[in-house]
Amino acid sequence: MAGSPGIQQGPRVLIIAIALAAATAVAAQAQTPSLPSPTPPSDFASVVGGPVTFTQPTEAVPSYYAGEGSAPNPGVETGLFDTITESIFGQPDPNTWRPLPFSTFFTEGWNEAWVPSPNGSGGAPRQGWINAMDGNLYRLWFFTFAQAFNSGPKGNAYLGSYTLLTPLSRRVELIINVPFVIRNNAVSGLPILNPNNPTTTTTKSHSGFGDISFTPRFLLHETKDFSLTAEMAVVTPTGTQPLAGNTTTLIPAIGFWNNPVGGWAIRGGLGLGIPMNGSGDNLISQLAIGNTFTDHDLPLFGDFTCYLSAVVNTPLANGSPTSMVLTPGMRSHLGNDWYFLAGLPIPLTTQRVGDIGMIFWFMKAW
Repeated sequence: MAGSPGIQQGPRVLIIAIALAAATAVAAQAQTPSLPSPTPPSDFASVVGGPVTFTQPTEAVPSYYAGEGSAPNPGVETGLFDTITESIFGQPDPNTWRPLPFSTFFTEGWNEAWVPSPNGSGGAPRQGWINAMDGNLYRLWFFTFAQAFNSGPKGNAYLGSYTLLTPLSRRVELIINVPFVIRNNAVSGLPILNPNNPTTTTTKSHSGFGDISFTPRFLLHETKDFSLTAEMAVVTPTGTQPLAGNTTTLIPAIGFWNNPVGGWAIRGGLGLGIPMNGSGDNLISQLAIGNTFTDHDLPLFGDFTCYLSAVVNTPLANGSPTSMVLTPGMRSHLGNDWYFLAGLPIPLTTQRVGDIGMIFWFMKAW
């Protein structure tokens, strides 16, 4: 995937330009007097506001993603240690959420403890989907199991991984992904964690440990119906060769989430995989749309959501073919902030991990 620096520089500049343009548009939108002010009322994945007051509620704390909320509250700033501790271990009150505009990115939210985001005006919850950008900050963990089935002589592929999303404040969180078992380099359910070496051409099967990734994610802008994030995934070469462990990869990305009407949500983003060994960059494009049909507290089928995601991986330097995967999927709240997600990745190109696959997430928000 080697190529001239001139060829690779263009996409990097494009990513930066798109991020700046989106941020500028959001800032202008936040300052337009004619637009109504959002009134707050609520996963992967995902990730995707305003200062918050963490007073102990007099009643039971509602579920983080149940869609509660009230009028905006003034933010309460604390010290660095208290902000981090409260963000990770505190009991946030969703009613204290308020918007965080891009215009105050450098001045608001950094010393304020995390609070879960509200549902959109139409009722769509801000919850992560498989193979979709988050455009939000979450506090949760989940296990992934992915299986890709192939016709011989190529072997099947699978993945088992653990992912932890830990907010540190209203503006930033850290995502850690540990692929504890991979076979034939089955990729994870997240579209930006490892776009390199998406297939193995050998007919001999391999299995081993995957490449651990660390991703700081920043909340650029959040209103009740729209949020925008930026992140930088660092994929470390901790895995077993030849499936992984080849090089450190940087993946800057931007993601958005929007509730246009009713229970419908649209989310997507752009990322750029940059291997440090110079093997060639990959442009990752993602877009998804889905609808939530049920209330949050319906037993076993709360926030029941169906969606369709498209992920396109485009090598930029060496003429390798573009790969595209469609993933129809579902998400359900089982109860007590436990969730189950399933996706069926369907490759549309010859560049593929499997002829057909399946991905499951078992998730807990806390």
